Amino acid sequence: MPVFAGCLTKQGIESLSAEARKSIGNGRSLDAFLMDVTSDESVEKTAKRLEEKCEKFGGLHAVVNNAGITGKHIADDFLDMREYLKVVEINLWGPVRTTMAVKKLLKKARGRVVQVASICARVGLPGLGPYTVSKYGVSAYCDVIRQELRAFGISVHILEPGFFDTPLINRQKIDAEISEAWEQAPSDVKAQYGEKFFNDARQSTQMFLNSIASSQISLVVDAYFHAITAKYPRSRYQIGWDSILLFIPFSYLPTGLQDYIFAAAGLFLPKPACH
Repeated sequence: MPVFAGCLTKQGIESLSAEARKSIGNGRSLDAFLMDVTSDESVEKTAKRLEEKCEKFGGLHAVVNNAGITGKHIADDFLDMREYLKVVEINLWGPVRTTMAVKKLLKKARGRVVQVASICARVGLPGLGPYTVSKYGVSAYCDVIRQELRAFGISVHILEPGFFDTPLINRQKIDAEISEAWEQAPSDVKAQYGEKFFNDARQSTQMFLNSIASSQISLVVDAYFHAITAKYPRSRYQIGWDSILLFIPFSYLPTGLQDYIFAAAGLFLPKPACH
């Protein structure tokens, strides 16, 4: 099937094109181009490109919103508004901007919106504030347009993967971001938390990711494929053992019980010096 792939960098285009040639021979079904989901101009340019390319197909069958970043893995006290705005611009406004730009083409084809959210759209995990806010937001957007676009034959599908071993949770990147957040923190915040908290937080973050992140990325790819091609795609896809067995069941518990479990888990986690 023809695939139009918006890539942030030329390196991304080259890598994806090489992979397409290797897997399907000539790679002619892939049209990769530069696109920045944070730029109105870039997204509008992509929409015009798709209008020309998709005319012979009678519209666009599916838009897949995949771009995302995690932001810094550290408590809210160490963050500022710039960090929230950076993450939300990509993870939330990016999908909204892109979906609105191609909606006309989706209506023509009675197509689909496929959105990557996260288990963080179900459970607010401490240390992942900006990411969690963005994923709750994009999940809410999809719940709204699912109802609004049904009359036009458009369906909306949300992927809720757990933790997978992708560049999104590269351990070196995360450790460097935590260190940067500590270095830039105000002196009063550093005093409240103490250097021991910082060192323990780095270590516990690494241990958590090492214990929970899955290497079976094909599970996520299969969910994409089903959402795009199945006759009866699901509204939501829970992907990974942690999503299915841990986070989704946890999300159904009463808030008070959730708080109790978080408090109990907190007994074994790093504590601020001035707690």
